[in-house]
Amino acid sequence: MAGLIFEGETESLAPRQQEFVSGVLQKRGLKADKVTIATLGKAGDNFAANVKMIIAKLENGGEFKMVAKIAPTSEMLRATMSTVTVFGNESFMYNDVLPKFRELHRAAGLSPEDTFRFPECYGALMEPFNEIILLEDLTESNFKMLDRFTPLTNECIKLILKNFAIFHSLSFVLKNQEVDTFDSYKNRFGDIFTKMLENNDTKIFFSSIETDTLALMDSDRYRNAVRGTVSKLLEISTKIFKNELTSRYSVITHGDAWTNNVMFRIEDNVTLDAVLIDYQLCKVVSPVNDLQYMIFNCTDYGTRRKHYYEWLDYYHTELDNSLANFDLKANYVFPREQLDADLRRHSRLYLAMIIMSQSMLIRKNEDAAQMKEAIKNLNSEDVEKISQSMQVSQLDSESVALFKKKIEDLVDSFHDFGYLD
Repeated sequence: MAGLIFEGETESLAPRQQEFVSGVLQKRGLKADKVTIATLGKAGDNFAANVKMIIAKLENGGEFKMVAKIAPTSEMLRATMSTVTVFGNESFMYNDVLPKFRELHRAAGLSPEDTFRFPECYGALMEPFNEIILLEDLTESNFKMLDRFTPLTNECIKLILKNFAIFHSLSFVLKNQEVDTFDSYKNRFGDIFTKMLENNDTKIFFSSIETDTLALMDSDRYRNAVRGTVSKLLEISTKIFKNELTSRYSVITHGDAWTNNVMFRIEDNVTLDAVLIDYQLCKVVSPVNDLQYMIFNCTDYGTRRKHYYEWLDYYHTELDNSLANFDLKANYVFPREQLDADLRRHSRLYLAMIIMSQSMLIRKNEDAAQMKEAIKNLNSEDVEKISQSMQVSQLDSESVALFKKKIEDLVDSFHDFGYLD
C-alpha cells in the first residue's frame, strides 16, 4: 500500500483520512494501486457530512467501492451541525449497537436473510477534524435512493415501517434480556437537538422559520396551527422528552428517517426491500419519534388520509411478529393504546419538527448548497441577518409554493387525525 495513489477529488480527504482508507483496504486483504474519490449525491442530500464514493482499483483488475462520510472542517459548521456528536452516534451504532442487534437475531435462530439489514461499516476514524466513516455501497446490491421531492408510495412506507418494527423490537428485546447492556447504550447517545435548542443563535433561526411560515399562510386555520410551534421547540421538546430515557416504552430510534436516509430495491417497478441508512441522530425515545417524523415528512396529504391508520396497524402487527421470535408480545412491551397515546402526546412537537425540517428539505440543490455555505460562514454578529436570508420566502416561487402546500397539508392531516383538537 506504500505506493497507493489517490486521484479525483483528493482535497476531500485529509492526509490522515487517506492513510485511514489505505489501512482499511490493507486490513481487508485488498491490494490496490489506485483510489479514486468522487462526489456522491447532490447538495441537500446530507447537511451534516460530505459524502464521497471511494473506488479502489485492485491489482487483480477488480474494484472495491466504499461510501465515505466525511466530517466538515469548518469550526462554525462543526459547531452548528454538532459534528462530534453525530459522528460519535453513528460510529457507536455501527460498531456496537447494530452488531448487537444482529447477534440477538442470530441467537434466536434467524437466518442471515431474516436479520435486520444495515450497511456494513468497514471502519470509522473519530479523530477530531479527521472524522470519517467508511460504509458498504448498497447500490452494488441493487438498492437506490429515490427522488426526495417525490412523496413515497404506500408500498415504500410499509417497507420502512417493517424496518422500524424490527429495529424497535430489538431494543425491547435488549431491555428484557440484557437490561445493563441497554442502560449502557442509552447513555452513550448524544442528543444534538437539545444542544442546538440551547444555543441562542439556533433559537433566532427557528423563530425566523416560524415568522416566515406564518407570513406565507393565507388563513387563520393554518396560522393558528403554526403559531407557537417552531419558536417554542425547546420548551415543547423539554416537556415531551423529560422522562423518555427512563420510560419502559422508549427504544433506540433512528431519528432522521426521511426519503434520503432510506434506500430501496426495486425490480420491474415493484419495491421489494428497504434499508435504513444514516444513524447520526439516533436516541432513546418513544418509537413514535420515527413514525411521525417519517410519515409526515415523506408522504402527501392524499396518501396519508387513505392509509394512515392502516400504517399504524401494520407497524404494530409487524412489531408483534418480530417480537414473537423472542417470545415477547407487542401488547406487553408497547401496547397499541400506548402507541396511540404517544402519537397524540408527541404531535405538537412533530408539527414543529416537520415545519422546521421542510424549510430545509424542499430546497433545490443549488439553494441547499447556498444554505450550507451560509451556515459554514456564520458568525454571532450576523446570525439574524443570515437567518432572514435563508427564509423560504426568499426562494423561487416554485419552492415557496411547494413549502406552503406541504405545511397546509400537514396542518390538515393533523386536524384529520385529531392532533389539533
